[in-house]
Amino acid sequence: MFLFGDKSESMTFIPLFFLAFLLQFCSSLSLFHHHPLDPLTPTELNQIKLIVDKSSIGSLPNLTYHFVDLEEPEKIDVLSWLSSKKTNKNAQFRRAKVVVRAGGETRELVVDLASGSIESNRVYTGHGYPPFTFNEFVKASRLPFQYPKFMKSIVNRGLNMSEISCVPLTVGWYGEKVTKRTLRITCYYRGGSVNVYARPIEGISLFIDVDSMRITNYIDRFRVPVPKAEGTDFRSNKKIDPVTCNNATEKGFEIEGNNVKWGNWKFHVGFNARAGTVISTASIFDARMKKYRQVLYRGHVSETFVPYMDPESEWYFRTFMDIGEFGFGRSASTLQPLIDCPANAEYMDGYVAGADGQAMKMEKVICIFQRDAGDIAWRHAEINNPGTVIRSGQPEKTLVVRMIATVGNYDYVLDWEFKQFGTIKIGV
Repeated sequence: MFLFGDKSESMTFIPLFFLAFLLQFCSSLSLFHHHPLDPLTPTELNQIKLIVDKSSIGSLPNLTYHFVDLEEPEKIDVLSWLSSKKTNKNAQFRRAKVVVRAGGETRELVVDLASGSIESNRVYTGHGYPPFTFNEFVKASRLPFQYPKFMKSIVNRGLNMSEISCVPLTVGWYGEKVTKRTLRITCYYRGGSVNVYARPIEGISLFIDVDSMRITNYIDRFRVPVPKAEGTDFRSNKKIDPVTCNNATEKGFEIEGNNVKWGNWKFHVGFNARAGTVISTASIFDARMKKYRQVLYRGHVSETFVPYMDPESEWYFRTFMDIGEFGFGRSASTLQPLIDCPANAEYMDGYVAGADGQAMKMEKVICIFQRDAGDIAWRHAEINNPGTVIRSGQPEKTLVVRMIATVGNYDYVLDWEFKQFGTIKIGV
């Protein structure tokens, strides 16, 4: 038996078998899901780390988690689950797809959360590498500050090392055989400005071998003046007026877990490290047919390609795949009430796996709100009735699901806007 309670209080004895039952019950609660496409929970993410770490993979050197997401069940199984008439039904399809690097190899895993085992373990031998981790970006950005050639170049430009920010960038691919995970670092001079990207230090490039985390090549090709700091501060000095920022006075929707109901719509909102917001199983109620009609099974932004198309040595490689290389989910910003979202918004947190596999909470990465922008849903005036003009109509209200991803110098505002008459409008 275990004994709980302070000496001054009455003692409570809990038998061991009851404690075991309690732990099992709590574990089953943590696995309850309102929808088979629910994102992985913090408990599940940590469970996945434990399963992998305890396997033979855990003994390999330099184990790093690059991607962890739900291994989605088949569409037919999801739709069958949704159409089931059972009450208190639980989504039992819980597997995860995991990409790790260990011992210099990339491995693709499928982890079964119910059995606590690795179902599939495959060494990836194809082209390319998994996305870099945030830890790798941070470590690479610090390397120039201990590199003598770089420090000399900064001194020769008359700049202060303490005002330098260095940013690691992906290097693109041009058909060549790639054998190393490489980053290219460019640096910027703050020096009186918080708008870092406005003041590039042109001419300097550093190449990083990420696996060994060392500088393999250094180039100082030319020297030009750094752009001036004046006029680069982007911060607003206007006070936020909550009255003018609130474009609706009512909430108008319901959230249960990741399921959203609004008017005649019902849909599922998910979140993952790569795509960020994922909208699934969106249906609208057809009053004439007296049933829900499926509109969208699954939707998300697939990729954002950013080619700068400047042939200069310092710029040609900037052909970024912002989602595949950096991840909109991993780059999701914490949303600012009354700036990013109105006063009637509700917020959702997101969870991703860190480089060590541990669950990381990302606060307020999605907001949902009803919007009344002053638009007209429909209207008509009939002038052919004797002695009267009949006017009628309806103001348009919409429901917005918003996320903002900040990738480098870009803030992507992503809106999924649901309209009352069956339209989904996507805005970027």
